Amino acid sequence: MQEVLKGRWESLGDLPDIPFLIDSVTRRALRLDATRSVLLTYGPDYQESTDRSFSKAWRRIFLVDPERAEFFENLRLAGALWTYGETDTQDRVQFFAEYLWHADTALHNAALIEIGRAPYKLVRPIGDTSTTRQILRDFNDLNRFPYRSVAIRLLGLQTDPQARSIVKARFADVLASGDLHSYEWALAGIEADEEAAINAIGLALQDRQRTSVDRQPLIRALAEAGESQARFKPQIIQIFSEALGMDSDLALQIAIATRQWGSTQLNQQFEALLARADTDPATQFALNLALGTGVATD
Repeated sequence: MQEVLKGRWESLGDLPDIPFLIDSVTRRALRLDATRSVLLTYGPDYQESTDRSFSKAWRRIFLVDPERAEFFENLRLAGALWTYGETDTQDRVQFFAEYLWHADTALHNAALIEIGRAPYKLVRPIGDTSTTRQILRDFNDLNRFPYRSVAIRLLGLQTDPQARSIVKARFADVLASGDLHSYEWALAGIEADEEAAINAIGLALQDRQRTSVDRQPLIRALAEAGESQARFKPQIIQIFSEALGMDSDLALQIAIATRQWGSTQLNQQFEALLARADTDPATQFALNLALGTGVATD
């Protein structure tokens, strides 16, 4: 073991030995150059069919070359300034944005994963670090499908006519028939058409032909849009109020979506739902949380 990038040296004694025969690629590389380094992690070993962890194991991530070594050194230096325990900060997002279109696929992928998991309000400021051509190259490559949600997120932040045309067309399709990436396309649609897109999502939420599962990503997109652009909050709260009036089954999702907003405008409807005997325990819990975080507003 040459260096511990995350964790403590003392913890290594509690872990199983790193298997010598990790894989053929690693064995061949080390045979050719015994001084090369390999990035390994120890953690959950996921089953692809269920995405559940049944055991832990050592996993080879990639061989370390000079560029990757430089990346780790830059990460170490930058990470020292990040608030301990916080993974979602603007400086962290900005750091990985610099590697979004790196020629090394491993670093490119690492950056996409970080940008994909970061709160949307932190991603909006880095929209100009990508071009539509770069994003579409990833988006149109079927081998890059696991990263498509991030590509959509970034495409929505582009303002050129090509990107806007694609986003508006896909957004309309999502509202008409749904999509695996409904949440991302809804957010992108709001970037492109702002209030008009928000109103369109509001109408979709009132469509009783849609299941609660179908509407969940739309509610999430509205919540993220309001969180990242406060000017949309009054319109979104009104839409949530109308949706609650049409279908109380949406209360759980709306309560979760707005509980950090500090608004009391939905409190009367939340309280009425709490008073109903047929409100399920999970919804009651979410409503109580939402009411507990509300503060008076003028």
